[in-house]
Amino acid sequence: MTQTKGFTIFARAWTATSPYKTYNPSMQMPSPSPPLSDDGQSMDSSPSENGMETPSAVSSSTTVSSTRSQTSKPTSRRKVDFSRMQSIFAAESATDDPASSPSSLWYILATALLLAFHKEKLIGELWTYLSRASSTRDDDDRLLATARHIREASLKASTLVGFPRAINALLTLHRAISSSHPSLATVLEGDSSLRSSPFLSLADKFNRGMALFQTIYDKHTARVVSTMSSCSGGDLTHFAIHSIYGELLAENAVIGDLETGLLEFVCCLADGVAPQAKGHFFGSVNLGATTGQLRAVVLMAEELAGQVRVPCPWVEGDEDEDGEDEVEGLQTGTRTQTDEWKFLQRVIQR
Repeated sequence: MTQTKGFTIFARAWTATSPYKTYNPSMQMPSPSPPLSDDGQSMDSSPSENGMETPSAVSSSTTVSSTRSQTSKPTSRRKVDFSRMQSIFAAESATDDPASSPSSLWYILATALLLAFHKEKLIGELWTYLSRASSTRDDDDRLLATARHIREASLKASTLVGFPRAINALLTLHRAISSSHPSLATVLEGDSSLRSSPFLSLADKFNRGMALFQTIYDKHTARVVSTMSSCSGGDLTHFAIHSIYGELLAENAVIGDLETGLLEFVCCLADGVAPQAKGHFFGSVNLGATTGQLRAVVLMAEELAGQVRVPCPWVEGDEDEDGEDEVEGLQTGTRTQTDEWKFLQRVIQR
């Protein structure tokens, strides 16, 4: 697992069986004329330089009547079809062992993808989809677990996609839960911090962080640590092991180490940082990820990218000559054969 351009820092293997049942993909919410999503963006909008969509301008006439021309309005887009993402992940990951993937894994990774694609305000739609699959109050415990999974996924993704995006995602989730399930919101607000336990010393957190780091990087650990130290005067190594791994990622009470490793991989994949994506691809393997799970991650990322109209850096034909998004051709694009993304051929061949 040679890394030539960089390194990233992340997670420890968890094998506990998820207590949550698999969601039924058929329980989606069809809507012929859905309203604008929480982020207020249109699926028919044009990309700006920073990758965020802005409504296409309407040309105006120079005649007197042009003063009465109506201002163009964003075209309402369809909500994200999370049922399709769930189905893709279930079908692909089941090719190895249907029982190997916790039922929460797909939406943990969907959460990370939304943040990595800069669509964190759509977290509310994800919560709506998941919560409407529950029809009785007997599901309150499962909904609490679901909310905690999304919350923890946003927090763990923050070190990869940016702290402000994680803040926005958490606020969006809180508003969505408060609106649909106020009693659950009250319970969640009373949760204690997982990372302020008086039973874990700084040494304990360092040890668990280092253990997770070593599991991910395996025989490359010494080289990665040496490289981090030499380029940062030792501070990057200290911060990575103590804070990113020890404090944040190695906490596995809600999201285990396998899920954390795949979350790291999917964030790097969506962000287009091939060296780090490669490192966490193989790190996920070291944590126990199967070929089917890794293939499911890539295909689910492509599905969401197509729905929210953002490019997939690992897919050829996804950018035009000016580097602007050409996502409409995503489904017919071919995966790049450049060296930096060749590692994906281990799980996907087209």
